[in-house]
Amino acid sequence: MVNAMGLDLEDARRRYHFSFTREDHDRLPFYSALMIALEQDLVAQELLAGVRVEQRNPMLVLAALHLAALRGHPVLTPIYLDARHRAITDYVAAANDVVGVLNAEPAVVRSELHRSTQTNEPGRSAVFQIVIAMIARRGHSSINLVDVGTSAGINLHLDQFPVRERDDDNPLTLVCRDETPVDRSLPQPEVVSRVGIDPSPLDLSVEEDRLWLQACLWPEEPRRMDRLDAIIATRPRWPATTVLRGTAAQRLGDAIDLGDRSALTVILNSYVVAYFSEDDQTAYYEDVAKRCLKGNVAWVSLESPYMVNWPTSSRSSDGAKTGATQVLVTRPGESPSDWGWCHHHGLWTKLNLPDVPRVDRPSEQTD
Repeated sequence: MVNAMGLDLEDARRRYHFSFTREDHDRLPFYSALMIALEQDLVAQELLAGVRVEQRNPMLVLAALHLAALRGHPVLTPIYLDARHRAITDYVAAANDVVGVLNAEPAVVRSELHRSTQTNEPGRSAVFQIVIAMIARRGHSSINLVDVGTSAGINLHLDQFPVRERDDDNPLTLVCRDETPVDRSLPQPEVVSRVGIDPSPLDLSVEEDRLWLQACLWPEEPRRMDRLDAIIATRPRWPATTVLRGTAAQRLGDAIDLGDRSALTVILNSYVVAYFSEDDQTAYYEDVAKRCLKGNVAWVSLESPYMVNWPTSSRSSDGAKTGATQVLVTRPGESPSDWGWCHHHGLWTKLNLPDVPRVDRPSEQTD
């Protein structure tokens, strides 16, 4: 389905349709209703279809609407406040009201579509922690962290977050359900340097950047909103980081060179590779895999398995994996391996440890 402007509306509709897992639809009744309404709305389809393909993420539309609410939009603000406080009684009606604003004032969203979704979700640190501990147990007592697509650099502080099976009174606690046995008591290596790479890094000391990070969160998850507030408050007391402006292709070598040469360098990426062009995806994969094979470098990649130009062990339709994140890990001197699955916000892991199969890069993939 293509409209008069040559926009692929069917592609946009499909992106809305498949952007949430069943688990997300169950947890987020307002955003579930809103995503369904956006999928069916012509203006919403046109707005998303007009974004360059690497940025064509429905979460960008959700964030733009949330940003308008945070800025005090007369219709959106009370709806989103009710969502945060679980006070919405008719989710479909609330979603339709939001889409009504979108149709009457499309500039509310269009004006923000130059951005990227930069959630910088700290929940993924629950996955990074256990994987890095498993890598480090082979004799690595200290590490350099290099975070590709670092946004505000929150996951460069992965060691600042306690991980628990159940929530507690600490807003920094990450709640993660390990569906396969993992040893959370394994010691974490000392982090001796923290370097991020991002074409448009965010700064938590800048109000507009803080507002965008808040907008990228989902209002029905007040725990995540509270966690960001706590991070903003405590970040000045955390270890120093260095953020390099640029792409991975431009700055990865620079970032690695900033580390302590006696320490293991661990490269992280999480839900960023989808924003690369297909050629850049291939180049990045091959570059990092080669660095791991030849040097004192490890790699932890948390990405969707549905990218055409990205290695994947499975595109299973199994309910536990639909919409989930594939955990690819490369230890020093080895090739990338499939270590299993996790929730895209780190709410659960389903890891294959300690014996993990090798991932062979397919010669050709098609959807």
